[in-house]
Amino acid sequence: MKSISRFLAAGAALVVLAVPLAQASGMADMSGMSGHGSKSDHYGVPGLVQAVTRTVKIATLDTMRFSPSRVDVRPGQTVRFVIHNGGRITHEFVIGDRAEQRAHEAEMEAHPGMKMDHDPNGLTLPPGSTRTLIWRFPRHAMTLEYACHEPGHFAAGMVGYIHVRGPAVRTAR
Repeated sequence: MKSISRFLAAGAALVVLAVPLAQASGMADMSGMSGHGSKSDHYGVPGLVQAVTRTVKIATLDTMRFSPSRVDVRPGQTVRFVIHNGGRITHEFVIGDRAEQRAHEAEMEAHPGMKMDHDPNGLTLPPGSTRTLIWRFPRHAMTLEYACHEPGHFAAGMVGYIHVRGPAVRTAR
């Protein structure tokens, strides 16, 4: 029984170590993962580095705004978001539909101080930091939001919009 427990523990440790390495190298397609269940497939999935077709720079502002506050992308496009927090307070950048944003806001209210780094659709940005999130958008038209859920920020209107529309991006299969 002890050898089975050791075997299972070793296997779990390998998975815990291998997933971040595969993600960092762009080898892992994390399409089965999402921030709050499998519903993120509806609004996209983490993208692969080699599939990036565009880079969008976004600034988080201490005035409780994003700059720019609107981004247009094509269905199926993989975008590298480079988010910079040049301010003096911590911000978040979370991609999701309206329902995802409301669910995350409720989660943050229930767990103040929770860091966003465990969900693939968002990240936490301490003051002065620049972080990157790669996202592959769905192959259908829709409007998504990017938002900050630090206490009071979402309520103050720290939300930007992603309009997914136009001709779909062709991908090599």
